[in-house]
Amino acid sequence: MTIKNQKEILISKLSKVSDSPAFEANELLAFATGCDKATLALKQREELSKAQQKRLNTCLKKRIKGLPLQYIIGEWEFYSLPFKVGRGVLIPRADSELLVDLALKALSSNTKSTLFDLCSGSGALGIAVAKNQPNVSVTLVEKSRKAFKYLRQNISLNAANLTAVRADIFKWKPECLADIVICNPPYITKKEMLSLQKEVKNEPTAALCGGEDGLKFYRFIINNANRFLKPNGKMLFEIGYTQANDVAELFKAANFKQIEVEKDLSGNDRVVSARVSS
Repeated sequence: MTIKNQKEILISKLSKVSDSPAFEANELLAFATGCDKATLALKQREELSKAQQKRLNTCLKKRIKGLPLQYIIGEWEFYSLPFKVGRGVLIPRADSELLVDLALKALSSNTKSTLFDLCSGSGALGIAVAKNQPNVSVTLVEKSRKAFKYLRQNISLNAANLTAVRADIFKWKPECLADIVICNPPYITKKEMLSLQKEVKNEPTAALCGGEDGLKFYRFIINNANRFLKPNGKMLFEIGYTQANDVAELFKAANFKQIEVEKDLSGNDRVVSARVSS
C-alpha cells in the first residue's frame, strides 16, 4: 500500500476522533516513517515497509483510544523549539506563545533581569524566553515528579541556560525576587473537568484543575506577590478565555497597577498582566 493510500485510510479513521484528521495523518506518517513532512510529500507513491506499517498501526490504535497525538509522537514544537512530552506533563499549546511574546516584550534587551516561570510543566514557557533573551536569568518551578523529568530533558534538548527547581509554589521561597513572573497555572474548574475531551483527560489532572472556581493558583500567587516579585515587578498569567475579569479583579484587590488583558489569535482573552505597586 502506498503512502498516499495509507494517508486516505488514516484520514477516514482519524475523523472519528480528531477535528484535524489530515493534519494528524501527516504527523503520524512522518513519525512512523522517520521522514520530515516535506520529504514525505515527495514519497506519496512509495510503499511503507513492514516495520513502518506496524509502527503506524500501533500509533493509530493508541490515537483511536484517545491518547493525544503529542504523547504518541513524544515530542512537540512550541515557539519553534522542540519539547519532549508524554504522560504526566501538560502538552504545550500554540495559544501559550502569546505569553512568551509578552514576556519578551516586557524584558529589556540591554538590562539583566530575573524571571520566574511558575507551574512550569514541560518548561516550554521559560525555555522559550531564555532562548530568545540571553540577558534574562530564568528559574523554572515545577512540583510534579513526572513533569519535572520532562522539564530537565527539555532544558538539555534546547541547550538552555537556566535553573530548574522541583518545588510546590505554595511552599517555595526563592532566594531572590524576580523582575517578571510568568505562569500558565491549572485553571479549569472542577465542574469543567467532567466535560473535557477524551484526549485532554489523558493529561495530568494536577496540571489542569484550578479548584472549584479555577482561580486557586491565581489567587495565591497574586496575594503572595511579595514572595516572588520585586517592587514594580510584572506578573503575566495565561487564563481560560472566560477568566479575564476574575483575574483582573484579583489584581485590583491586591493593589496591582497597569492591569492589561491580551487576546490570542482566535480573539479570545488569553493573558492578563499587571505590575506590583512600588
